[in-house]
Amino acid sequence: MKQLSVIIPMYNVEPYVDRCICSLEDQDIPRDEYEIICINDGSPDDSRGVIKRMQKEFDNIILIDQENQGVSRARNNGIEKATGRYLMFIDPDDYVDSKSFGKVLKNASEKNAQVSILGFTFLYQDGSVRKCIFNEKYISDVHVGIRTYFLIRADGLTDPDRMVAVLFETEFMNRNKLRYLPNVPYLEDGEFIARILCLAERCIFDGSSFYQRTTRPGSATNSELYRSEKSIRGFLLAAVNLRRFQQEPNLKEEQRIFLNHPICKFVLLTLNSALQKPYMKNYKKIRELLFNNSYRRIELKGVEKPYNYYVHIYNSFMPAFLISALVKEIKQIVKRFFGR
Repeated sequence: MKQLSVIIPMYNVEPYVDRCICSLEDQDIPRDEYEIICINDGSPDDSRGVIKRMQKEFDNIILIDQENQGVSRARNNGIEKATGRYLMFIDPDDYVDSKSFGKVLKNASEKNAQVSILGFTFLYQDGSVRKCIFNEKYISDVHVGIRTYFLIRADGLTDPDRMVAVLFETEFMNRNKLRYLPNVPYLEDGEFIARILCLAERCIFDGSSFYQRTTRPGSATNSELYRSEKSIRGFLLAAVNLRRFQQEPNLKEEQRIFLNHPICKFVLLTLNSALQKPYMKNYKKIRELLFNNSYRRIELKGVEKPYNYYVHIYNSFMPAFLISALVKEIKQIVKRFFGR
C-alpha cells in the first residue's frame, strides 16, 4: 500500500497546475510511496495537456478524464481511485512546502490519526503572506472530531471550513462511506467536513507550515457564485442532507446535537441569499423553499456563536432578515448623498 494519495480536481487551471505538481514532486518520501491523482473535469483549457507532459517525467501521476461534473464529483472520483493509507485534497492553483510529506505522515501514523489538520498560509495575489493558521497550541493532544470542529474556529473566523491542507485516513473515509455531496457548488467543504468531524474520534493538529493558499481572479471564492440560484439551492440541499445524516441510527446523542450547528449554518446561508435586490421577491421565494423543506424553525441546541444569535431571530421573526437588508440599503444611500 502507498502511504499517500493526493487528489487534484482540474478546471481552467492551466497556468497554475505545473507549479502545484512540482511542489508535490519535491518531497522527502520516495515517489513510489505516493500517488498524485489529477481529475480533468472537462476543462476547456490545456490543463490535461500539462499533466500528460508531466507524466513523462514523473511516473506517480495518474490522470482521470471526466465530463464536467463539478469539483465534488471530481474529488469523489479521486477518492475511489486512491490506494494510499492517507489521502489529501489539493487545489491546483495552490502548492505545498517542499520536503514536507515525511513529517505530516509520520505524525499521523504515530498518533493513529483519522484526521490531521495541517498548517495553512493565505497568500495575496502577489505572493506575500496575508495570514498563517498553524494552530500550534493544539498540537500536544489528540482530539475528538466535534471538539476539533470548534477548535478550528477558536481564532474568531466565522467560516474556516476547508478540505485542503487536511490529511485523512483512507480506511476511515471508506468505512464510513464519506463522500462529497454533489450539486453543492459553493461552500461544499463545509457540509462534508461537518459529517467527517462528527464521526472522527482521533484528530490532530500539525502546527507548522505546509499548505500555501493562493488568490486568483475568477476562482469560485472570488466569483458571483455565492448569490446564484444554483448556490441557493445547494445551501438548502446541504442543510437537508445534514439533517438526513443526523437521523443515522449509529450516531450518539452528542453527535446529533452537534449537527444542529452546521445545519443552522446552511439554512441561514440559504436565507441570507434573500438579502439582494429585488428583496421582497427573493425573500418570498427563499422562504417558501425553506418552509417546503420543513425549516419553519431551526433547532437551537448545540448551535454556537455567531449563529445562535441569528437562530433566535429566524425562529421568532423571520422577516427581520429582510428588514436588515433594507436598513443596509438605506445606510448606503445616506452615505452616498450625505457622506455619512
